[in-house]
Amino acid sequence: MSWQTYVDEHLMCDIDGSGQHLTSAAILGLDGTVWAQSSKFPQFKPEEMKSIIAEFNDAGTLAPTGLFFAGAKYMVIQGEPGAVIRGKKGAGGICIKKTGQAMVFGIYDEPVAPGNHLSSAAILGHDGSIWAQSANFPQVKPEEVTGIINDFNEPGSLAPTGLHLGGTKYMVIQGEAGAVIRGKKGPGGVTIKKTGMALIVGIYDEPMAPSQCNTIVERLGDYLVDQGF
Repeated sequence: MSWQTYVDEHLMCDIDGSGQHLTSAAILGLDGTVWAQSSKFPQFKPEEMKSIIAEFNDAGTLAPTGLFFAGAKYMVIQGEPGAVIRGKKGAGGICIKKTGQAMVFGIYDEPVAPGNHLSSAAILGHDGSIWAQSANFPQVKPEEVTGIINDFNEPGSLAPTGLHLGGTKYMVIQGEAGAVIRGKKGPGGVTIKKTGMALIVGIYDEPMAPSQCNTIVERLGDYLVDQGF
Protein backbone atom coordinates (compact mmCIF):
# COMPACT_ATOMS: atom_id res chain seq x y z
CA MET A 1 0.00 0.00 0.00
CA SER A 2 1.38 3.42 -0.95
CA TRP A 3 1.48 6.33 1.51
CA GLN A 4 -1.02 8.20 -0.67
CA THR A 5 -3.45 5.29 -0.54
CA TYR A 6 -3.11 5.24 3.24
CA VAL A 7 -3.99 8.94 3.43
CA ASP A 8 -6.91 8.62 1.02
CA GLU A 9 -8.43 5.42 2.37
CA HIS A 10 -7.54 5.50 6.06
CA LEU A 11 -6.93 9.06 7.24
CA MET A 12 -9.64 10.66 5.08
CA CYS A 13 -12.14 7.84 5.59
CA ASP A 14 -15.65 8.04 7.04
CA ILE A 15 -15.06 8.05 10.82
CA ASP A 16 -16.90 5.14 12.45
CA GLY A 17 -19.69 5.33 9.88
CA SER A 18 -20.70 8.76 11.20
CA GLY A 19 -20.42 10.54 7.86
CA GLN A 20 -17.71 12.77 9.32
CA HIS A 21 -14.26 13.17 7.82
CA LEU A 22 -11.03 14.99 8.56
CA THR A 23 -10.78 18.31 6.72
CA SER A 24 -7.28 17.40 5.55
CA ALA A 25 -4.48 15.01 6.41
CA ALA A 26 -0.89 14.19 5.53
CA ILE A 27 2.13 12.06 6.33
CA LEU A 28 5.41 13.98 6.56
CA GLY A 29 8.98 12.99 7.20
CA LEU A 30 10.68 14.35 10.31
CA ASP A 31 12.49 16.83 8.05
CA GLY A 32 9.17 18.23 6.81
CA THR A 33 9.13 16.50 3.44
CA VAL A 34 5.65 15.50 2.31
CA TRP A 35 5.26 11.76 1.83
CA ALA A 36 1.55 11.97 1.01
CA GLN A 37 -1.26 14.46 1.55
CA SER A 38 -4.93 15.07 0.89
CA SER A 39 -5.91 17.61 -1.75
CA LYS A 40 -6.78 20.31 0.81
CA PHE A 41 -3.77 19.91 3.10
CA PRO A 42 -2.44 23.44 3.65
CA GLN A 43 0.95 24.82 2.67
CA PHE A 44 3.06 25.08 5.81
CA LYS A 45 6.24 27.00 6.56
CA PRO A 46 9.64 25.45 7.39
CA GLU A 47 9.83 27.37 10.68
CA GLU A 48 6.46 25.94 11.72
CA MET A 49 7.78 22.43 11.18
CA LYS A 50 10.91 23.20 13.21
CA SER A 51 8.75 24.36 16.12
CA ILE A 52 6.69 21.17 15.98
CA ILE A 53 9.82 19.00 16.05
CA ALA A 54 11.17 21.11 18.92
CA GLU A 55 7.94 20.46 20.84
CA PHE A 56 8.27 16.71 20.36
CA ASN A 57 11.88 16.89 21.59
CA ASP A 58 11.13 19.25 24.49
CA ALA A 59 7.46 19.02 25.45
CA GLY A 60 5.88 22.30 26.54
CA THR A 61 7.82 24.69 24.30
CA LEU A 62 4.73 25.54 22.22
CA ALA A 63 2.39 26.21 25.16
CA PRO A 64 3.31 29.89 25.64
CA THR A 65 3.13 30.83 21.94
CA GLY A 66 0.63 28.36 20.53
CA LEU A 67 1.04 25.94 17.64
CA PHE A 68 1.32 27.65 14.27
CA PHE A 69 0.59 25.64 11.16
CA ALA A 70 0.02 27.04 7.67
CA GLY A 71 -0.45 30.47 9.22
CA ALA A 72 -3.21 29.32 11.59
CA LYS A 73 -2.64 29.52 15.34
CA TYR A 74 -3.87 26.67 17.54
CA MET A 75 -4.02 26.61 21.33
CA VAL A 76 -1.99 23.60 22.48
CA ILE A 77 -4.12 21.22 24.55
CA GLN A 78 -3.25 18.03 26.39
CA GLY A 79 -1.30 15.61 24.24
CA GLU A 80 1.27 12.89 24.92
CA PRO A 81 4.79 14.28 25.50
CA GLY A 82 7.13 13.25 22.72
CA ALA A 83 4.43 11.34 20.86
CA VAL A 84 1.26 13.37 20.18
CA ILE A 85 0.60 17.11 19.86
CA ARG A 86 -2.98 18.36 19.89
CA GLY A 87 -4.18 21.86 19.09
CA LYS A 88 -7.56 23.60 19.18
CA LYS A 89 -8.83 26.56 17.18
CA GLY A 90 -12.49 27.48 17.50
CA ALA A 91 -14.65 24.50 16.57
CA GLY A 92 -11.77 22.67 14.92
CA GLY A 93 -8.27 21.55 15.65
CA ILE A 94 -5.22 19.52 14.71
CA CYS A 95 -3.64 16.28 15.89
CA ILE A 96 -0.04 15.28 15.10
CA LYS A 97 1.33 11.81 15.84
CA LYS A 98 5.09 11.24 15.72
CA THR A 99 6.54 7.87 14.76
CA GLY A 100 10.16 6.79 14.40
CA GLN A 101 10.49 8.33 10.93
CA ALA A 102 7.33 10.30 10.22
CA MET A 103 4.58 12.57 11.47
CA VAL A 104 0.90 11.92 10.77
CA PHE A 105 -1.26 15.06 10.60
CA GLY A 106 -5.01 15.33 10.88
CA ILE A 107 -6.89 18.65 10.68
CA TYR A 108 -10.58 18.75 11.51
CA ASP A 109 -13.62 20.97 11.93
CA GLU A 110 -16.24 19.79 14.38
CA PRO A 111 -19.88 19.81 13.34
CA VAL A 112 -21.26 22.92 14.99
CA ALA A 113 -24.65 22.68 16.67
CA PRO A 114 -26.73 25.86 17.11
CA GLY A 115 -26.27 27.41 20.52
CA ASN A 116 -22.81 26.03 21.19
CA HIS A 117 -20.97 29.32 20.76
CA LEU A 118 -20.16 32.01 23.27
CA SER A 119 -21.38 35.44 22.20
CA SER A 120 -17.93 36.84 22.96
CA ALA A 121 -14.85 35.97 24.97
CA ALA A 122 -11.50 37.34 26.09
CA ILE A 123 -8.40 36.67 28.15
CA LEU A 124 -7.36 39.66 30.27
CA GLY A 125 -4.48 40.31 32.60
CA HIS A 126 -5.29 41.12 36.21
CA ASP A 127 -4.61 44.76 35.34
CA GLY A 128 -7.31 44.71 32.67
CA SER A 129 -4.91 44.52 29.72
CA ILE A 130 -6.28 42.50 26.79
CA TRP A 131 -4.26 39.39 26.00
CA ALA A 132 -6.74 38.14 23.40
CA GLN A 133 -10.39 38.78 22.56
CA SER A 134 -13.11 37.91 20.08
CA ALA A 135 -14.13 40.56 17.57
CA ASN A 136 -17.30 41.56 19.40
CA PHE A 137 -16.00 41.51 22.98
CA PRO A 138 -17.30 44.67 24.70
CA GLN A 139 -15.12 47.58 25.76
CA VAL A 140 -14.27 47.02 29.41
CA LYS A 141 -13.80 49.93 31.80
CA PRO A 142 -10.90 49.98 34.32
CA GLU A 143 -13.29 50.36 37.25
CA GLU A 144 -15.18 47.26 36.09
CA VAL A 145 -12.00 45.18 36.18
CA THR A 146 -11.15 46.63 39.60
CA GLY A 147 -14.58 45.57 40.87
CA ILE A 148 -14.08 42.05 39.52
CA ILE A 149 -10.62 41.69 41.07
CA ASN A 150 -11.98 42.98 44.39
CA ASP A 151 -14.69 40.30 44.34
CA PHE A 152 -12.11 37.59 43.74
CA ASN A 153 -10.12 38.93 46.70
CA GLU A 154 -13.21 39.52 48.86
CA PRO A 155 -15.99 37.20 47.62
CA GLY A 156 -19.42 38.77 47.89
CA SER A 157 -18.37 42.37 47.36
CA LEU A 158 -20.21 42.53 44.01
CA ALA A 159 -23.46 41.02 45.28
CA PRO A 160 -25.05 44.30 46.46
CA THR A 161 -24.23 46.28 43.29
CA GLY A 162 -24.12 43.60 40.61
CA LEU A 163 -21.33 42.74 38.19
CA HIS A 164 -20.71 45.41 35.56
CA LEU A 165 -18.88 44.48 32.35
CA GLY A 166 -18.79 46.53 29.17
CA GLY A 167 -21.51 48.76 30.58
CA THR A 168 -23.87 45.83 31.16
CA LYS A 169 -25.07 44.92 34.65
CA TYR A 170 -25.30 41.24 35.61
CA MET A 171 -26.85 39.78 38.74
CA VAL A 172 -24.15 37.81 40.57
CA ILE A 173 -25.11 34.16 41.02
CA GLN A 174 -23.35 31.29 42.76
CA GLY A 175 -19.73 30.92 41.71
CA GLU A 176 -16.59 29.59 43.37
CA ALA A 177 -15.16 31.98 45.93
CA GLY A 178 -11.84 33.39 44.77
CA ALA A 179 -11.85 31.35 41.56
CA VAL A 180 -15.02 31.81 39.46
CA ILE A 181 -17.57 34.63 39.22
CA ARG A 182 -20.85 33.99 37.40
CA GLY A 183 -23.40 36.59 36.39
CA LYS A 184 -26.88 36.45 34.84
CA LYS A 185 -28.82 38.96 32.78
CA GLY A 186 -32.09 37.81 31.25
CA PRO A 187 -31.52 34.71 29.11
CA GLY A 188 -27.76 35.29 28.97
CA GLY A 189 -24.88 35.75 31.32
CA VAL A 190 -21.14 35.80 31.95
CA THR A 191 -18.57 33.49 33.52
CA ILE A 192 -15.16 34.74 34.69
CA LYS A 193 -12.40 32.35 35.73
CA LYS A 194 -9.36 33.72 37.57
CA THR A 195 -5.94 32.12 37.14
CA GLY A 196 -2.62 33.15 38.62
CA MET A 197 -2.06 35.79 35.94
CA ALA A 198 -5.25 36.14 33.92
CA LEU A 199 -9.03 36.43 33.79
CA ILE A 200 -10.91 34.23 31.30
CA VAL A 201 -14.22 35.90 30.38
CA GLY A 202 -17.03 34.20 28.47
CA ILE A 203 -20.32 35.93 27.62
CA TYR A 204 -23.28 33.92 26.35
CA ASP A 205 -26.89 34.24 25.31
CA GLU A 206 -29.65 31.76 24.57
CA PRO A 207 -29.80 29.08 23.32
CA MET A 208 -26.45 28.38 25.02
CA ALA A 209 -26.97 27.04 28.53
CA PRO A 210 -25.08 28.58 31.49
CA SER A 211 -23.44 25.21 32.16
CA GLN A 212 -21.97 25.17 28.64
CA CYS A 213 -20.40 28.59 29.16
CA ASN A 214 -19.06 27.51 32.55
CA THR A 215 -17.45 24.42 31.05
CA ILE A 216 -15.76 26.30 28.20
CA VAL A 217 -14.40 29.10 30.37
CA GLU A 218 -13.36 27.00 33.34
CA ARG A 219 -11.62 24.33 31.27
CA LEU A 220 -9.54 26.98 29.55
CA GLY A 221 -8.78 28.53 32.92
CA ASP A 222 -7.70 25.18 34.35
CA TYR A 223 -5.45 24.66 31.33
CA LEU A 224 -3.77 28.04 31.83
CA VAL A 225 -3.27 27.26 35.52
CA ASP A 226 -1.58 23.98 34.56
CA GLN A 227 0.69 25.92 32.18
CA GLY A 228 1.74 28.36 34.89
CA PHE A 229 -0.50 31.25 33.87
